[in-house]
Amino acid sequence: MRLRVLAAFLAAGGLAGAAEAATLIDGSTPGRYNSGIGTVLDGTNPFGGTFMFPLADVLGGDPALDIPAGNEPDLSAASTALGSWLTNPAAPGGAWSAGPVGIPASWPINSETAIIYELDGGVGGIGNVSASFGVDNGLFVWLNGTFLGGYLRPGGVSPGEFTLSLGSLGSGMNYLQILREDHGGASGYDVSVTGDMNPAPIPLPASGLLLAGGAAALAGLRRRRRAA
Repeated sequence: MRLRVLAAFLAAGGLAGAAEAATLIDGSTPGRYNSGIGTVLDGTNPFGGTFMFPLADVLGGDPALDIPAGNEPDLSAASTALGSWLTNPAAPGGAWSAGPVGIPASWPINSETAIIYELDGGVGGIGNVSASFGVDNGLFVWLNGTFLGGYLRPGGVSPGEFTLSLGSLGSGMNYLQILREDHGGASGYDVSVTGDMNPAPIPLPASGLLLAGGAAALAGLRRRRRAA
């Protein structure tokens, strides 16, 4: 019985820690920040009978939109400010802050801002990653440069208005890229991202390997004695 347990232990790669649930991003999490976009996107990206970026001061209405992943917005009008934020988030250029800073929960009305959050997957990666947002008026979300979806709603900020399952993130650095939209009246933002940190397997120590070898040798000796 002991040998079977030991064999199963070795097959699993030795000691391994359990996944550790954690809050990865909240309102206090710093990120690279871009407040230099302004209103250049206003009236662009027709969608659902209106625009993904409505006209300022609610002149084009106050739409409610759910924008699926296959409808990535064209941000070329803001390329000077945004730089290479989707392809090179570690050094995006453009109008980005030099490094991570505090992210304001509100920003000048009728303008757009953008955020790059770092998600360090460590050695084992991050599992069960889920993102929850509240925003006035809208936001668009990318993960490592891949568009995941967008959301526009009239009214104020309610936590959990817009949720996304991000699945599992690989080891090393990952980047959550967010573009915030406002078309007048007020602006506001709430964010919560959670996930399970997956620790790297802990190798079986040398003493454990010696114990395993000794147990195997003892089992072989017992078999030979019974055969004799």
